[in-house]
Amino acid sequence: MEPDLVLVERDGPLLRVTINRPDARNAINVDVTVALLDAIRQAEAADDIVAVVLTGAGDRAFCAGGDLGGLDLGAGETAIHRGRALFAEVLEGFRRLRRPVIGRVNGHALAGGFGLALACDVLIAADTATFGATEVKVGLWPHMISTVIADHVGPKKAMELMLTGTRLTAAEALELKLVNRVVPAAELDAAVDAFTDQLAALSPVVLSLGKESFGTSRTMRREDALPYLAGMLSVHVRTDDAKEGIMAFLEKRAPAWTNR
Repeated sequence: MEPDLVLVERDGPLLRVTINRPDARNAINVDVTVALLDAIRQAEAADDIVAVVLTGAGDRAFCAGGDLGGLDLGAGETAIHRGRALFAEVLEGFRRLRRPVIGRVNGHALAGGFGLALACDVLIAADTATFGATEVKVGLWPHMISTVIADHVGPKKAMELMLTGTRLTAAEALELKLVNRVVPAAELDAAVDAFTDQLAALSPVVLSLGKESFGTSRTMRREDALPYLAGMLSVHVRTDDAKEGIMAFLEKRAPAWTNR
């Protein structure tokens, strides 16, 4: 495995995860996938972080998808299948991670990189970024990310994007509500920092429970989701930070969070 394929750096209340293959447009191979899974495990184990920031090194690409140039077509079918399954674990791992994942999209987010971006909870993109399920252009199909795309834009638009391999500009992605904010490339770091500063002022346990509640309820039927959400509210109000937040509001002071 190449060293430092994925950088994991603690930055105060944040964990910054960077795919570090700028010369390959931060393309994903099995080693990157394994390193991303390790980063997810580190984030899950860090009780005192408030969020994860996911990005790609350099200014050309967030992630250009699978590394076709490094694809070992001579590998056994079992090994190839296992590699694909690991990427599915990455997508699900970021979705299920108990801390919010903020995508800093600094360039192309294409093919599997598009799916990786959509696995983030919030996306802040440079105006030079592009997005798209471009697999069909090289004779492939975005099988694993197809449901992720449909979750965001609906089945009809998802099928259009996958059939044509259309690349979306950042402005078009914003119009489709695929991203939360688009800023000039020179202002990307400031925009990400401003957003994460807002999160850093909040209770990590509250954000964690909120993400879990929202994500789980979206997979349920409405008649099942509402009782589940009522139960989550009961769990939430018993936390020390919920009690502290209410008390601070009544006493007109800033809350002192304990992450409990």
